[in-house]
Amino acid sequence: MGEIIKWLNVNQGFVMSILTCVYVLATIVIVIYNRKSIKEMQKGREEESRPYIFANLQKDPRDLCFYLRIKNYGKTGGKINDINISPSLKFADDDKIDVFLKNTILAPGQSIQFIILEQSEETSKNHYDVTIKYSSTYNSKKSYFEEYKLIIQYAHQMGYSDNKKSNISDEANAMYNIANYLDAIRNKL
Repeated sequence: MGEIIKWLNVNQGFVMSILTCVYVLATIVIVIYNRKSIKEMQKGREEESRPYIFANLQKDPRDLCFYLRIKNYGKTGGKINDINISPSLKFADDDKIDVFLKNTILAPGQSIQFIILEQSEETSKNHYDVTIKYSSTYNSKKSYFEEYKLIIQYAHQMGYSDNKKSNISDEANAMYNIANYLDAIRNKL
């Protein structure tokens, strides 16, 4: 033990330079891992707060046709740059949906709904491929691309529920439901 202490005293500069090298290497490793962690955290924040725009088919059991709903499920606004649904769906006035929706901005939670002008059996025969290109309203340089198939079988399983408020009378509930139904019709038109 005494010899080790003597050697360290004699070679003090050499030992300090080795310890300094170890310290510098450890600091470099810590900086590298911190940068990776920060990048992952930034990516996670971006993924959490970005727009998520999707199209889906919905069927109300009270109607004979489907509705195409395009909704922003994200936390920031999104601008639709391009949308393509193949094979084409039949809309009012033979409008092309991609032309109508180009540069449309959807706020978080906002949706646009279109009536499909064909019987639900006819719509159910096809499988639809959807591609949507959109960008964030927060950062227009950041664009996103979604490509998927619309699954018709689940659209039939959507149910209908009657909303009843427990704190009002049956007559008031009926009036409330009628008002909501009329609003829904107005929104479809």
